[in-house]
Amino acid sequence: MAQKNMENTGPALMNIYLTGFMCAGKTLAGKALARVLGRPFCDSDILLEKEAGAAACALIKTKGLGGFRRLETALVKKLASRGGRVIALGGGIYPSRRWESLLKKTGITVFLYCPWPKLKGRLKAARPARPLLAGPWEKAAPRAKKLYAARLRFYRRADITIETGGFTPAKAAEKIKIALKKNAIAQRREDTKE
Repeated sequence: MAQKNMENTGPALMNIYLTGFMCAGKTLAGKALARVLGRPFCDSDILLEKEAGAAACALIKTKGLGGFRRLETALVKKLASRGGRVIALGGGIYPSRRWESLLKKTGITVFLYCPWPKLKGRLKAARPARPLLAGPWEKAAPRAKKLYAARLRFYRRADITIETGGFTPAKAAEKIKIALKKNAIAQRREDTKE
């Protein structure tokens, strides 16, 4: 069934990787997109917590950020080896030199862009569950903005960018589906030129 729904959204076995900063909407839009496309959905953060038997904040506390990133790396490589999924990547996984080759080889990357003013409000509301936002908001907000600014240039290297700031997850999923279809058409044109 999933295969039939994917003809307009790129190669059937390629993953669709949703990337973006914390609270950009990757999980909710990803679930909606997976439903629309008839594909399985995975959230790397949720799977990591399930496999490790601890929340991200506890893992970072006990293993350090480096240890957490090593666990995350192993999980994302495992997910990448499976095809045809919509995968919401943790905010620390993006098309940097370290990840670009794997992500491009096994799927298409979609950057869910949420402008800082809107994102700041979402981050403040979600703060208790986010280890990188620990401490007083007056200190956490500038740290988050600095991290967001540092990652933005890498997020923008994704194959597709979708602004999610003012959209429901369902509307964001619809925008992603349309962009995937356009990307697939453009790719077919490129392939016929060769």
